[in-house]
Amino acid sequence: MAQLTRELQNHPQVDAEAWGSCRSSQPFPSRRIRMIPRDSTLLKPLRWHTRYHLEQMSAVLPSVLALRRRRVEIAFCADPSLGWNLKRFQRWHGSKVIFSDGVRLSPRWLQSYDGIHLLTPTYLEEARLAASPDRFDRFFAIPYFVDTSLFRPGSEAERQVLRRTLGIPSDHRVVLSVGPVGTDSSKRLDHLAQEVAATGDDRWTLLSVGADETGASQVRSRCEIALGQRMRFLGSQPREKLRDLFLSADIYALGALAEPFSIAIIEALACGLPVIHHRFPVTEWITGKAGIAVDMSRPGAAADALARFSLGDDPEGRRRAAALELTSGRYAPRIVAAQLIDQFRAALQKP
Repeated sequence: MAQLTRELQNHPQVDAEAWGSCRSSQPFPSRRIRMIPRDSTLLKPLRWHTRYHLEQMSAVLPSVLALRRRRVEIAFCADPSLGWNLKRFQRWHGSKVIFSDGVRLSPRWLQSYDGIHLLTPTYLEEARLAASPDRFDRFFAIPYFVDTSLFRPGSEAERQVLRRTLGIPSDHRVVLSVGPVGTDSSKRLDHLAQEVAATGDDRWTLLSVGADETGASQVRSRCEIALGQRMRFLGSQPREKLRDLFLSADIYALGALAEPFSIAIIEALACGLPVIHHRFPVTEWITGKAGIAVDMSRPGAAADALARFSLGDDPEGRRRAAALELTSGRYAPRIVAAQLIDQFRAALQKP
């Protein structure tokens, strides 16, 4: 959101401000909204989803007051609890409310907003079938952007240095997967580990980046049984460290059977990595020609793709080139910002 706000602020006819639980240190306007953090001592004993909901509800009153006081024209929100309440109190604060749907909520529920930001054309077509015809013009599809100032390709020499830092032999091939370790989010890291093992090539190493969630111990155990020392759990990592991990890898892979929109995938693309993923229309659109779509529900499918890749399936770097071309043409912040500005203007013109 920080880079998007900066891109919006650079437009001569836009005055953008980022609101959150703390002021941003970035060189653009930001506003602190006082709320109860989900990780506070008060909320920590509760389940994650309850903590998240209460955090967002605690932001409703200060956000509504700030919208009214500052006479904001558009509130662009991605949190369901907060966004719905901003819409409920719209007559009082007067702002148009545009909701960014990153969690695949029902189009019928969403259609009351002044604008609904969907992430892929697939979701837009689904909304066309479910929404009232007189409200479909409120829906639009624009993908997330990737921070291209941070996520960018590196040299082969840089990659080897990073691998030595991680203790990975120079002749090994590295698969990277980013996401929580456990069963709540259905990332299926254990399936991916079994596929890497099924290649029969002990030069493949699997790196996992992500915090533990419910079921983490079982997933870890299955991964280690499959790969032993070639399974590396790196835990949660700061964003500035992620680029190094992308550059140390040969390929990015995701075992999930359905993913609403993986930001980690477009970060991998921005670093020039091909992506192996399930044959799912949304993910296939996201990766384009840089993706290798397989049936992740079938044992051996991803293993075959990895084996082909290790045998030089991409000899001219076609998928790496496609990843960088896709990043510059679809996911660059200035492109996403320009598309959003057009939609904000359209929302302001509607009664």
